[in-house]
This record gives sequence, structure tokens and C-alpha cells, in this order.
Amino acid sequence: MKKELLVLLDYWEKEKGVDRKFLISSLEKGLQTVYRKKAHLAPEVQVKIDPETAEFYFIDEKEEKVIPPSFPWERIAAQSVKQILIQKIREAENNAIYHEFKDLENEIVSGRIEFFENGNAIVSIGKAMGILPQKHMLSNDHFHVGSPVKVYIIEVKKPSHGSYPIVLSRVVGGFLKKMLMEEIPEIKDGTVEIKSLARFPGDLSKIAVYSQDPNIDSVGTCIGEKASRIKSIVRELGGEKIEVIKWYPDPVDFTASALAPAKCEKIVFDEKKNEASCWVSKKQIYLAIGKKGQNVRLACKLTGWNIIVNRMEEPEKSAILNLGISDEVADILVKNGIETIKIISEADPENIKKLTGLSEEMVNELIEKARAHNNTEKIQ
Repeated sequence: MKKELLVLLDYWEKEKGVDRKFLISSLEKGLQTVYRKKAHLAPEVQVKIDPETAEFYFIDEKEEKVIPPSFPWERIAAQSVKQILIQKIREAENNAIYHEFKDLENEIVSGRIEFFENGNAIVSIGKAMGILPQKHMLSNDHFHVGSPVKVYIIEVKKPSHGSYPIVLSRVVGGFLKKMLMEEIPEIKDGTVEIKSLARFPGDLSKIAVYSQDPNIDSVGTCIGEKASRIKSIVRELGGEKIEVIKWYPDPVDFTASALAPAKCEKIVFDEKKNEASCWVSKKQIYLAIGKKGQNVRLACKLTGWNIIVNRMEEPEKSAILNLGISDEVADILVKNGIETIKIISEADPENIKKLTGLSEEMVNELIEKARAHNNTEKIQ
């Protein structure tokens, strides 16, 4: 019995990392309970175990050895020791796992799919087992028993009977952010900052990045040569598309950037309603909204504004084309609100120059043509 106990103590100490003193202390307390119940051990007498020999002995309040009570020890010793050890070792292992993995919350770890339980994947992570709930898997995750998997620890709970204390995820924004830090050294060392991130897990993500160093292209740095850095992350995420955009301190510029690849013509903010009204051309409306509304919804998450996409009414420019000007000049005029011949004929030349950037000669010629056109209409 003593030899077997020594073997058990050595095994749990060396292989499982359970402290030997903790095991012996637990055994002593457990055996005291058994002796007091079965052999009416006096309250002042304690059971002690020699850690080197596994020898049992009894001491009184003066810490002097006393004769043990009469008790058929060998008949129940093995069972008592086994039950106490199993219980205490489980407690010790669970506490060790909790303290080890609590520090790893919000970090990525590598694991292996051990089995499935009610649609959830049970993942081994070193000595511990965690649960990857079905709702925290990507739609394109197709795991099998034995599959390697990268996961993000979202919570480590106090151990309780029948539950897995480590909760894992592959869908939260933190998972993608940590992957970017692992793949892109400039993000890890702070040269490039992730200012904002939004995901539709497994489908589309947008990341807003920024660098205080004007010589660093924050977007290009994250994407990498031939998109090499992003591609490795996309593969891990099963094809999830990742769009990297530039972050701007100015809300107008940032909102316009967040709606990329669409091009905004005008943005107006209503701070009381927390709304940003964005106008885009008819050709850009689909790009701005995106498939299933994903582009504008991600832009809302990135910026914090409730973005409303409006189609910019494209004024008729056929009338001003009657002045004999090119389509290019007509587009410049219309874009700046100069949409009719009447407006041109009554305009201040300096204002048109400032708005359009057209030359003084061209502006004067336009105004002359517009006034002549109006005079001709009046005569008719």
C-alpha cells in the first residue's frame, strides 16, 4: 500500500504538475475524517503521512506520536485513498487550469478537435479542454476529430462540475485583431494602429488602420506584397474577405474611407441624431450599400455613425451643353451646383472661378455665351 501511494504521488507531481504537499495535506485531512467516523479518533489526534516513505502515524496536540486506534485499515484503505486522491487531484488540476488560462483570456491559442458534443467542438489546449460553441464557429468551418484549430479564448470561468471552464471563439473581432498582430509586425510593435474593426464572421471584415509616421503606408503595410499578409489570414478564416482602409481623424474623411470602394460626393452630419448622410452617384449606390447591405453596415460599426446612403440626383446638363461647351466642363459646373444657363448668366465670374477652378478666360466666355443665349430666348 505504501509503495503504491508513493508511485501515485510521484506520478501526479511529475506528470500532472500537482503539488506533492497539497496531495499529502489533502490525504491527511481525508483520512482524519475517515478515522473519526469509523474508529472514533479523538479530536485532538491528527493523521500524518511521511512524504518520503508514505508511512502513516498519529500525533496528539503536543505533536507526539500516539498509538493509532484499532481499525481494520487495510480493508478500506485503498478505496479511501483512491477516492480522496481523485477528488483532490481534480480540484487541484481545475484550479491550476483556471489560473494558467485566466491570463490567456483575449489571446489566440492552438488546439486540436477532440470530439463533438451537441454540435459544439471540444478542443484540447495543452493539458486543458475548452469548448468552442457552435455559435462561435465560422459558417465555413468544417472540422473533424483530430483537426488542428486556432481559437480565441473569450472567457475562463471558475471550474464547476460537468462544464468546460474555457470558452473559445472564432467569430469575435478580437480573434481577427490578434491574427493581424501575429502576421503583421508593424501592428504588433505599434508602428501601425488598428483604430477600428468590424466583422461579418466568415463573410466580410473591414479594418481601419493608421500610422503616425507619414512615411508609412498603413494600408499597404497590412496588405503586404501581392496581398501576402492578408491572404494567410483569409486562408485561416476559410475565405473571409478582409478590406483594409485608412483611418482619418476627420470624420468626413473617415466616413468616406469607411464606405470604400464607393466614392462619396457629399457627407452631412447630424450629431443630435448621430447620423451621417452620404450622397453617392447612381453608379456608386450598389457599392456603397454592398451585398445584403454589408458595406454600409460595416461602415456604421467602424465609424460609430448611423450612415444613411442617398443617391445624388444627377441634374440635367443638356441645357448648359447648348452653350457649346464640352462634357468635361459641363460635369465640373454641375458638380459645383451650376446647373442652368440662368445661373451662369447671373453669376459673379470670381465665384465661378473659385468653385470650378476654370480659367478666367473660360469663365468670362461662359458668362457671355449664357447671357447671349438668354437674350436670344427673350427676343424669340
